[in-house]
Amino acid sequence: MVPPILINLLSGLSVRLLVFFLLVLLVFFLPRLLPGDPVAIFLSTDLSRDLSGSEAKELRSQFGLAGGWLQQLGEYLSNLVVGDLGYSVPHAAPVSQLLKAAIPWTLLLIACAAPLFLIAGAAGGIEAGKAPGALFDRVATGTVTVIASIPPFTAAVLLLLAFGILWPVLPAGGAEPLFPSDNPLQRDFDVARHAVLPVLALSLHEVSRFYFLARGEAITLSQRPFIINACGRGIKGWRLRTAYYGRSLFPVFLARMSDSLTGLFGAVLFVEIVFSYPGTGHLIYNAILDRDYVLLQGAVIVMAGLVLLLNWIIDLVATSLARRG
Repeated sequence: MVPPILINLLSGLSVRLLVFFLLVLLVFFLPRLLPGDPVAIFLSTDLSRDLSGSEAKELRSQFGLAGGWLQQLGEYLSNLVVGDLGYSVPHAAPVSQLLKAAIPWTLLLIACAAPLFLIAGAAGGIEAGKAPGALFDRVATGTVTVIASIPPFTAAVLLLLAFGILWPVLPAGGAEPLFPSDNPLQRDFDVARHAVLPVLALSLHEVSRFYFLARGEAITLSQRPFIINACGRGIKGWRLRTAYYGRSLFPVFLARMSDSLTGLFGAVLFVEIVFSYPGTGHLIYNAILDRDYVLLQGAVIVMAGLVLLLNWIIDLVATSLARRG
């Protein structure tokens, strides 16, 4: 008999593979429905005005636009199977090489922002839910409500204006100084300073949903016998918040994190564009401006695959925790 957890694993994987395949088709066809010819736009520049007919044909092949749509799709799928994402002509580099340089910066922002908004949301929500209607609850809930109404790109622009221009205490853009230091410690410090504002903008976008989730759960948990019994035994402070409230919130947060991955990766793209951060968001933005179909397809497909993979892993962990009780 097949174990239920293996059935869940395989069914979740098959669904995500189907979604990924449909997404590949969508990403392939949508750019080709846009008006304009990327090859014609590229040939209109001074850099490529002297290309011959055969060279222009080769260029169209490098753009992945040689032949009909079905032929282009067949070649693209066959290359994708072997891990070939194509060649970006405007960047004069393979797409895989460009993504290899950009994805770590995106993951750095997410890895730094996730602990911030999870801990801040949980701590604030638990404190507000323990005493609903109290001063802290009214102030915190009102503040978080205002923050929740601000889109991520607006929050990024406001932070850039406040701390990068009007009061320039932090770098306004980029991931490193123009001339990085040879000292590893100094370089790490410079990278951290450049990441502060993007990480803060990303955290502000996500903290509200986890705050309200933690607050609602804390209000419910406060009426549960094990919490009432713990308070009656004199358990309070840090131990009550972590061992009782926090442990009960962990599976709920994990399930919500699975649902929030798409929004999180979408928000980081806007944040990277505002701060000119050299991640996948900035790469996708430039690909759109350059009509670089090959780079746009590769970046979107890789990011979507990463989101689906992380979503699947989180679901597996949540299912395992649910089975253990």
